[in-house]
Amino acid sequence: MSERESVARTLGVATGVAVFCSLFVSSAVLWLRPIQLAYASIERNRAIVEAAGLVEPGVELDEREIVDRFLDLEARIVDLDAGAFSDPVSPTTYDFRAAIDDPDQTRSIPDELDIANLGRRPVYLPVYLLRDGAGIELIVLPIYGPGMWAMIHGFISVRADFTTIEAVTFYEHGETPGIGDRFLDPAWLAQWQGRRAYDDTRRVVFRIGADEATPAANGAIDAITGATVTTSAIEDLVRYWLGDDGFGPFLATQRGAAQ
Repeated sequence: MSERESVARTLGVATGVAVFCSLFVSSAVLWLRPIQLAYASIERNRAIVEAAGLVEPGVELDEREIVDRFLDLEARIVDLDAGAFSDPVSPTTYDFRAAIDDPDQTRSIPDELDIANLGRRPVYLPVYLLRDGAGIELIVLPIYGPGMWAMIHGFISVRADFTTIEAVTFYEHGETPGIGDRFLDPAWLAQWQGRRAYDDTRRVVFRIGADEATPAANGAIDAITGATVTTSAIEDLVRYWLGDDGFGPFLATQRGAAQ
């Protein structure tokens, strides 16, 4: 074999190995990307799996366990304007928190509908499905809105009837410790389970603080003494996101498809 052939073969083998390694690394990155993102947003994902009922009350999970349970959920994108699933962006990489501050990814909310004082909302939001075979067992929806001092971020889950609340969790807020943050009390949050979000006409009936129009047996839970501003803000943001400018049309569509 000539020296020239030896050099050519060496370069060919080296190039082949380099290409193989490059393809292997690229494939590994793509395959691991959802897991990497799940670890990057661990507190948010903890709130998601808690809202989905994948964590027993009072049980603390480590990061690996949270990620494992999060990956049991199916992430989808919802077009709020269309009230339907859509796939313009990847649900595993789309950052709706960044979209909130991007005028090109949001639209203004009509004043008469802006009960949560948001001003604008994203066109697309991610949701998380817990499936029972081919059907949806429950769906976890992101919710947010201004509290007394800062934005409150959380998730609310709705059962397969797309009418009944299963759970709510909050993972970020700026409320006053010991007073305004009493909405994190597990006993108070437990009241949300089984409350109706809508009546038979798809009108939002959820309330914090029962009254004659919305008794506790229907869609109301107890108010929190001493945290009136914060609980009012939570009521407003939940009613907005369940309403006609939020997830209301999407949930109505899913309810119709399930019947």
